[in-house]
Amino acid sequence: MFADETQIEIFPTLYWLTCPYLRREIALLEGEGLIAQFEERIQEDPEFAKQVEQNHGDYAARRLSLIPLEVQERMKEEYPDRYQVLAESGVGGIRSPEGVKCLHTHVADYLAQGENVIGAEVLRLLNKPSSCDSGQCKEFRP
Repeated sequence: MFADETQIEIFPTLYWLTCPYLRREIALLEGEGLIAQFEERIQEDPEFAKQVEQNHGDYAARRLSLIPLEVQERMKEEYPDRYQVLAESGVGGIRSPEGVKCLHTHVADYLAQGENVIGAEVLRLLNKPSSCDSGQCKEFRP
């Protein structure tokens, strides 16, 4: 049996970007309006929109695959709204395939899975390596 519904919390983010330098640089891009630019591009570029929607769908499927089937079935019955968040929300919990919630989550997804068009584009714009060869966290220089 599930605990009281007030005790069930759904947190749809799978991956966290932990590099403080990448986090800072991406925050600057967000502050410059890059999220809005990506959302505009989604509206204007059908191929890009299709890739973003695929990334959101893959993310939701990956997240749902982490939950045992019997738990999924019980959630569908007892907490359908919360199950829907897990089954249908995309990268970082975004509920709209035309939306971009957080560039950090897209980059983290890209680094973890190798498939996220927004995450790849953000790293390209930063002109930063996608991994740290030394294993030490240090500021990247282009």
